[in-house]
Amino acid sequence: MNYQHTKTSRLGNRMSNEDRIGIAEVDGRVLLVLADGMGGYRGGQLASTALVNSMLRQFQQHRQTIAEPSAFLKVLIADAHRAVIRKGVEQYPPVEPRTTCVVCLIQHGHAWWAHVGDSRLYLFRDGSVLSRTRDHSKIESLLAAGKISERELKNHPQRNLVTRCVGDRKRPPISTFSEKTTLEKKDIFLLCSDGLWDALDDDYMAETLQQTTLNKAVDRLAYQAEFRSYPEADNISVIALRWISDESDKPQEDETEEDELTQTLKALNAALERK
Repeated sequence: MNYQHTKTSRLGNRMSNEDRIGIAEVDGRVLLVLADGMGGYRGGQLASTALVNSMLRQFQQHRQTIAEPSAFLKVLIADAHRAVIRKGVEQYPPVEPRTTCVVCLIQHGHAWWAHVGDSRLYLFRDGSVLSRTRDHSKIESLLAAGKISERELKNHPQRNLVTRCVGDRKRPPISTFSEKTTLEKKDIFLLCSDGLWDALDDDYMAETLQQTTLNKAVDRLAYQAEFRSYPEADNISVIALRWISDESDKPQEDETEEDELTQTLKALNAALERK
């Protein structure tokens, strides 16, 4: 399996970073996880950490092909929900931390994903958005009902009101799941917290990802989100993965990608050898 990936997480103008991100590969399968601890509840970082750790641990213990990916993702979220509640109970005094999440599974050239809350997954293909998750939020409900327009979303007073989360004892998380998606070469997955998408529009993300290497593109997106949101920038976290192929007999692409200096030195050495 060949792919490139990169990730970043920035503090923004907050006192602490309550976002957590993770990526793991096991026997030709990849899991991407992003969680955004909810600042309106004590211990947001506890919730996001417990969720990511729970999902990665369970994925890494699963040594066989996942026969029912959507069911597997449902179990991951349910188990993470219980892990978040346990982590809150362990504190003194006890707290009730909560978090949003988005998780993506890739195996055998196909992908499945699920989310709770307003952390997003984008799938970019040929320079445009092929698919993205729809937030579990008040304004997305209003938009779906035709009560507000896309233009009104940006400045709506209830923009940050999330209607579903992980860790709420009274309301177990209700996830939204994708269909099985067949991957094509150069497809790009981007998982992000609302600190990124709240500041940048989808077209800008798509254009930036097309212009340069994956590492530089993600750094540029995170920087622009922080700059445009100043001085109210939220935590900004991103995981990006560019799909290459499902051929297992080829070496995996270097996820770090060569920088411009390395490329220049290689070209110079090659020129000198030809003389």
